[in-house]
Amino acid sequence: MNEEKDMLILTEKLKDYLKTLEIDIVGVADVNNELFVQAPEEHQPKNILEKAKSVIVFGIPMTRSIFKLKKHQLQLLHREYHSLYKNLDIISTKLAIYIESLGHYAIPIPSYNPTSYKNNIEPWGVISLKHASVAAGIGKIAKNGMMIHPRYGTLVRLAAVITTANLSPDPVLEEDICLDCNLCVEACPYGAFTNEGKFNKIICMPKTVKHGLFSLHYNDPMFRQKIELVTNTMFLEYSIGCTSCQEACPLNKKPLK
Repeated sequence: MNEEKDMLILTEKLKDYLKTLEIDIVGVADVNNELFVQAPEEHQPKNILEKAKSVIVFGIPMTRSIFKLKKHQLQLLHREYHSLYKNLDIISTKLAIYIESLGHYAIPIPSYNPTSYKNNIEPWGVISLKHASVAAGIGKIAKNGMMIHPRYGTLVRLAAVITTANLSPDPVLEEDICLDCNLCVEACPYGAFTNEGKFNKIICMPKTVKHGLFSLHYNDPMFRQKIELVTNTMFLEYSIGCTSCQEACPLNKKPLK
């Protein structure tokens, strides 16, 4: 009983610390959650940090106004993405240092890069942050493959910290957040959904994530062999090529109040 109380006290202490950093979207998951176990072994939190017990996942939403712009939408969305990524990385590092000051090991998980590539084509983050957010009770996976939040839709960017601290996990959301509207499927200009409505990331990514290096060298076999080195050293930012599914999502258009 005392152990459960101590877990709860520490969990609330860490969430309160994140509030001082202006983070109010946060959840905690156990490293043995089935959503982590389904990932490749090297991307499971328990196999990243020795004796890891918990994953703290948190996020910051983009502005809703981004989909009300008449001009420069993709350019301004690009800047929002990368400003949030940098901020999230700083916050995750601060949180990890704070946790270690309390006597527990902790490692920040970046919001964006570095990535590793499977079969020289499919990118993987250190862990899947969107699946971590589901395990932590923050949201669900939408039809378009993104994490969808009950209040902010698909506008939340994520980061995480893996720690040896024994924390109280949050319950997984039971409600079906993604509406049965099919608007994102119908809005996709590139056919990134199967006839059954299943999202195909490999079709979507080259159209959505734009970088000058890809246009010059992506079809070169040697480039594709070195893609992990290229993206993790030179691919520090990318521009946005498509937002159709996000523009179509009704949750992203909810009123501000």
